[in-house]
Amino acid sequence: MSGTTTGAPERRARHDPVESEREILAAAEQLLRERPFREITVAAIMARTGLKRPAFYVHFADRYELVLRVVEEIGAALFEMADRWLKGSAPRADIRSAMHGVADVYSAHGRVMRALADAATSDARVEATYRALVQGFVDATAEHIEAEQATGEIAAELNAREIARALVWMNERYLYEALGGGSGEDPVRIADVLALIWLATLYP
Repeated sequence: MSGTTTGAPERRARHDPVESEREILAAAEQLLRERPFREITVAAIMARTGLKRPAFYVHFADRYELVLRVVEEIGAALFEMADRWLKGSAPRADIRSAMHGVADVYSAHGRVMRALADAATSDARVEATYRALVQGFVDATAEHIEAEQATGEIAAELNAREIARALVWMNERYLYEALGGGSGEDPVRIADVLALIWLATLYP
């Protein structure tokens, strides 16, 4: 019959699982900029998305697993910047480039990193996740120092593991203080200070 529609009603398209996960991660990061981790609930996260609460558990077992993913996302961006030195061929210039890249990432995500660092002081699971991220940088830095000691680029008498530990944790605390609170400090100045210290320590 003309002007009529036959068949089943049009089915609503499924939400893209990848896009759903990204929405949830973005909502979690947004909340971490605004309040302590202990105050963040699954309900609060999902209220920031266009998704129903059950969608959360399609992607994450609980909010701790979600935090792990947030740390992984930001950690991957930080490692990408650090690789400018770790995988570079001009150590002195590469350290400056790496520090500027790390400071830029921290400038963009500093409030989140500060929230995670603060949560790590009172929550064992968050602490384990956060410290594993920092330890990853310590290990990569130590291995790179040892490799450059083998070629004579860095002095052999330096204790690679302890120097790496000191430098990386110095970065973490300085970036936390300078760029973690949304103070508007210049990331270029912060990066220049860090580069100066790393260069003076490794390539005097």
